Amino acid sequence: MFLSIDQSTTSTTVFLFNKNLNLIKKISKPHKQIYYNKDWVEHDAEEIYKNLLKVIKILSKKLNLNKDLFVSITNQRETFVIFDKKTGKPLHKAIVWQCRRGNEICNKIGKSKIKSKMIKNFTGLELDTYFPASKLSWLLKNKKKLAYKIKTGSALFGTIDTYLIYRLTKTKSYSTDYTNASRTLFFDNKRLTWSKKLLFLFNLKIKYLPEVKESSSIFGNTNFEGLLRNEIPISGVIGDSQSSLFANQCYKKGDTKITLGTGSSILTNIGNKFKIKNKHITTLSFVYKGKPYYSYECLINFAGATISWLKNNLGVLNSVKDSDKISKSIQDSNGVFLIPAFVGLSSPHWLPNSKGMFYGLTPSVHKKHLIRSSLESIAFQIKDYAEELRKNQNLKLNKIYLDGGMTSNNFLIQMISNLFKNRIYVSKLEDMSAYGSLLMGLIGLNKVKNLEDLKKFKKKYKEFKPLEYEVDIKTYQKWREILNSFYLNNK
Repeated sequence: MFLSIDQSTTSTTVFLFNKNLNLIKKISKPHKQIYYNKDWVEHDAEEIYKNLLKVIKILSKKLNLNKDLFVSITNQRETFVIFDKKTGKPLHKAIVWQCRRGNEICNKIGKSKIKSKMIKNFTGLELDTYFPASKLSWLLKNKKKLAYKIKTGSALFGTIDTYLIYRLTKTKSYSTDYTNASRTLFFDNKRLTWSKKLLFLFNLKIKYLPEVKESSSIFGNTNFEGLLRNEIPISGVIGDSQSSLFANQCYKKGDTKITLGTGSSILTNIGNKFKIKNKHITTLSFVYKGKPYYSYECLINFAGATISWLKNNLGVLNSVKDSDKISKSIQDSNGVFLIPAFVGLSSPHWLPNSKGMFYGLTPSVHKKHLIRSSLESIAFQIKDYAEELRKNQNLKLNKIYLDGGMTSNNFLIQMISNLFKNRIYVSKLEDMSAYGSLLMGLIGLNKVKNLEDLKKFKKKYKEFKPLEYEVDIKTYQKWREILNSFYLNNK
């Protein structure tokens, strides 16, 4: 049996797989979303850790403690924690990737084209508060005691994976993997090392940074605070989006995976060369046997979160799942379009200060139209990314794989297939991020020889073919006209 931890934006889930890599059981425990004002988002890192132990305690009764048992970790990227070096306990709430408190710092640095270009050339990423650097800079500027502890080494910085590893190993292992380090905005993704120049640029005086390892490494051992009789290895640590890419085995140039969760991350394999392109993020997909693999990435801040907003804030849905049936029940959105810039727009447009908008409201509009237009907005943002790749990079998407919680929404998946005029492969295992870290763990423990050897573990897929795509493409074009008129032409 094998364990896989998926620490996501909304919950901590532990998966139990058998020796044939079939999912036996999963248990999830949500944590609170802490909003201090409209732009700040935090999590309680102590709550997250305790939730993990609670879930492990339940699952431990089903575990067969044999020599093959190990645990892998995949996690929400960019979210970070400052924790005590002696105890591993958090000294501040975790700052979440959705949080915008670093906007002012980004705007100040962004006034210098030289500095912005340097960040892009070193990281492949954009100067944006989506990534930790500016928010960490803000935190250390405004919390002097915390800044002193980080500077002197009595407190440590870590993304969620680092924090969990440090606590699970009883402070013995201060480490991360390349995919998580690559998202900080102070890691050199070309040279694969922490960047002193970027640390200086963001005024980050940090004594220690975690050791960076390949995702398929062994990161230490744990018995989950005594919940298991014996310690088991932590093998296979990787950021959730890259983990999904790996699980879908997108090893060829043009292979693309789309994860539809709270937000959405789209990764398109571009090979082993570090390429910088305007508008697009260049992402370090993973490092294997010293060799880096890169992708272009599109980040969508609000995907599933848009539908949750309809339910929780507007009250137009009883259940998120109902959005599929309701959208199918009407012919169109009655001229209503949503630009879901709730926390700004990310790639490929990078408008961090923009706000969301429903366009086309008339007396004949009812809640069904709002629901359908909201689902359409998710598909349109994904289409936008593909269009940018086609026009500016001359890169055609090859095989397209979908996973994540929203893949049960057939209306949305069919629309994506229509817009792409391409077949879409939807994994029958929803939780591909957890599966990807598990595969990395198998490599780390020499249970598989190489990437080629993983083919036998590829999951089954449901296939969607494009149907009557002309209408959806015309609707997308209208949406894009609205985006141009109210957002892009006003840059």
